[in-house]
Amino acid sequence: MSLVIENLKEALIGETKARRKYELYAEKALEENHPEIAYLFKAVSFAESIHIKNHSRALSVLTDSDININEIIQIDGKELKNKIGDTFSNLEDAIEGELYETKKMYKKFEKNANSLGQEVAELSFSLARDAERVHADHFSSYLKHLEKGREIKKRKIYVCEICGNVEFEEPPETCPVCDHSKNFYKEIDAPF
Repeated sequence: MSLVIENLKEALIGETKARRKYELYAEKALEENHPEIAYLFKAVSFAESIHIKNHSRALSVLTDSDININEIIQIDGKELKNKIGDTFSNLEDAIEGELYETKKMYKKFEKNANSLGQEVAELSFSLARDAERVHADHFSSYLKHLEKGREIKKRKIYVCEICGNVEFEEPPETCPVCDHSKNFYKEIDAPF
């Protein structure tokens, strides 16, 4: 079980860094006059907070204790700020990070939790992994628009508060990641 606990802690650190990084990327996108990209970064930052909440709950269940996330996570805000590039580079970085989580990190963590019979951690990893795949797809789509100089149309963005899935315009009747109803989606306020 200690392996799964360490995996949860690693996931918490990664998701917390991603959340903060996407907040900074949103600021940079606004600064560079890419409001729709800023909006997506803001929405995905919120989605990462859902993963943090789920991983914290799983860790609490496995350790049978309350979790103080500040004891686990130390983020150097200055270091993160120094790594902010232009919006194009930030989208590339976001895609790379989301794909790493999807294809490697969460895949391994899920397997570890499954082999040790830790269903609560396995579910948390699985939901995050599936939502991260969607995040990568959205970032990739926006990067293609930016590369081709095409305008990104204004759309509402919704985030599932159970799994962190991100949808445009209207939430689906049932979340394709966690199967919860559209009542669990939150509309994200545009940062402009």
